[in-house]
Amino acid sequence: MEERYKKAMEEAKGLAERLMEEISSGDVSAGEVTGNEISAEEAKLYTERREFISRFNPERSWLQFWFRANKKQIYGISAAAASVVLAASVIFSLYQPQPEDSLASVNQEQLLPASGNVVLTLASGEKVVVDSLGGGRAESSGVVVDREAGEISYEKAAKNLAQGTQSQVAVEYNELYVPKGRSYSVVLSDGTKVWLNAMSSIKYPVRFAKGERNVRITGEAYFEVVKNEKAPFTVETNDYRVRVLGTSFNISSYPEESRTVTTLVSGVVAIPAEAGKEKIMEPGDQYRYDRMSNSSETVKVNTDLYTSWINNFLSIEEEPLGDIFKVLKRRYDIEVIFSDSKLEQERFSGKIPLNDNLSIVLKQLSKVSQVEFTSENKTIHVSYRK
Repeated sequence: MEERYKKAMEEAKGLAERLMEEISSGDVSAGEVTGNEISAEEAKLYTERREFISRFNPERSWLQFWFRANKKQIYGISAAAASVVLAASVIFSLYQPQPEDSLASVNQEQLLPASGNVVLTLASGEKVVVDSLGGGRAESSGVVVDREAGEISYEKAAKNLAQGTQSQVAVEYNELYVPKGRSYSVVLSDGTKVWLNAMSSIKYPVRFAKGERNVRITGEAYFEVVKNEKAPFTVETNDYRVRVLGTSFNISSYPEESRTVTTLVSGVVAIPAEAGKEKIMEPGDQYRYDRMSNSSETVKVNTDLYTSWINNFLSIEEEPLGDIFKVLKRRYDIEVIFSDSKLEQERFSGKIPLNDNLSIVLKQLSKVSQVEFTSENKTIHVSYRK
């Protein structure tokens, strides 16, 4: 029965994706989409809803949710029918105009991302509010701040420094802090690019010393490291150090979380292990260190689920609602109260935008599940629908 349910969910997800892909192309039968024979009535429903969706911008397809809210109901439907009804009805509901009196209570207030300031602390101790710098692009001593791109770059400053004197320059550290509700990136002096997620910081040299490249992070960061075998790149967290030659990877090390997690997208990284040895990771590996038990494990994962935030959306797959809200609380100025602890284990799959009105997201989550959300003074109350 569990396998049958999973198959239905996979077909639902495939149909939802194909629905959006086919918007700008010629028609296609529902049977072709799902790979299963379906009734004429279901095919007609598919065509009508597809024509309705075609009037909207495909870019707004970010709320393609598939859910596991009520297994008993899903088990009662054949796999083929479930894939058509579930996926088509979910997408259709996202774009169907709603009368004002039918809107969920979460729309009583706008739940927008928090609007804190990105702060750069210089080696001198001076704090610079990046958002207060004039214009879309500013440059000082070769350091470029591009407000529109949300990026600080030290690459030009490093090139301006004569190679013959680089080793004689004292290493000075800056620290970039990204507040709740924001994400930001920095290009280090060697060309390495780092994306910082909300409520995260990175401490780094303005110019790397010869033969070493060391940075320290709290929170979450995604790295694209420029390869340099003569100067390994090292990332320090409160729990362990990651040694890199040249690769792309994500580290999540929030103080309030119980684990520090490193996810390798490409290349090779090494993490200290027992007896002075190192754990070598391969692409697709995720290293999880548990602070409570002082234990670790390495598992294979879909890396997209852990890196989608750099594009300002959250990609989830069978993710518990409690974990989803941990991410949303770092993006939005909200508090969350669950009326029943079981609600935290309700699971959802799909994509959630991280820069849009949260009330819209919650309304759609409620539509495709038995979970209800209400908001008051930026506090989200989560309960089962009565």
